[in-house]
Amino acid sequence: MKSLRTFFTRHTLRTLALGVFCAAGAFAVGIETAGDVHPFAKSEAAIQEVVSGFGHVQGDVDGNGALDAADAYIVFRAIEALNTPSEVEILRGDMDDDGRLTSDDLNSILRLLSLQ
Repeated sequence: MKSLRTFFTRHTLRTLALGVFCAAGAFAVGIETAGDVHPFAKSEAAIQEVVSGFGHVQGDVDGNGALDAADAYIVFRAIEALNTPSEVEILRGDMDDDGRLTSDDLNSILRLLSLQ
């Protein structure tokens, strides 16, 4: 019995409690962010690579043949009404085919950019 008392010192109990708290916190964060997973994000990037081989990249608003930050910037400026996009820019940047440039299109472009 004496060996248990020497093992469970105040320092050991604090360390054990901190470890349990950290494990529970990490589990809670994992559960909270589990809904943010996009299971098809990598396949979307693969599709974009295949499509770019044919000369058209969806989301390539400026038409330079690559999806880059400039494309996201053009869509952002259109959303904020800082510029008026041409019909071609709308067609290239309209990721959800609703006929307009919206924050959903910008999010899709940014998600694809994050996978590059």
